[in-house]
Amino acid sequence: MVLRAAIAIIVGYLMGSFPTGVLVGSYVGVDVRSVGSGKSGATNVLRSAGWRAGLIVAVIDTLKGALPILLAEHLYATTTQVGGASTWIAAFSGLAAIIGHNYPIFAGFRGGRGVATTGGIALALTFPATLIAAVFFFAIVASTRYVSLGSMLGSMLIAIFALIFLITGHGKLVSGLPGVLLMIVASITIIYSHRDNIQRLRSGTERKLGERTSPTPHAAH
Repeated sequence: MVLRAAIAIIVGYLMGSFPTGVLVGSYVGVDVRSVGSGKSGATNVLRSAGWRAGLIVAVIDTLKGALPILLAEHLYATTTQVGGASTWIAAFSGLAAIIGHNYPIFAGFRGGRGVATTGGIALALTFPATLIAAVFFFAIVASTRYVSLGSMLGSMLIAIFALIFLITGHGKLVSGLPGVLLMIVASITIIYSHRDNIQRLRSGTERKLGERTSPTPHAAH
């Protein structure tokens, strides 16, 4: 069991480390880590390389979170009980994917903030809570145009609703206690990674959705 968990964690980290934003940015001739926030996530790619590049990064980064969870649950299904061994292994694999995205071994440990990857994990672990949080996320972004604010509040709501499902006896909607704990940790991680955004939100200097960042071109691959 320890070996299975170790393999799942390593696979999750390596999947999360896939440098989607760096590669897509390089393809269109933009070094996304030298502009804007310096992150390689979908939001910074959107600002520096356009909405098509941003959409591609968002989709792939979401898959980077969902696939390790689904793969671990399938390969290590030692019990069908919600919250069983396979669910714990999947949760650790998902956490590793977030760490890999934020600190990718394939990109000098400089990655994103883990929002899309956490979204993929949430879709795999607690689809109902994710749908509810997504409504609030889009409403917040549409009304304020602050993606950072929507991301932080959205992640918090996933964790809150996941906990509510567990407390009210609907643990299957959140893959039991492992799913709840993972979403709480993921939410804390997202808020921590947005600490610079929080400062800009407080000072009124946070960039809004639609504001482009001047790219620094380089030779495209």
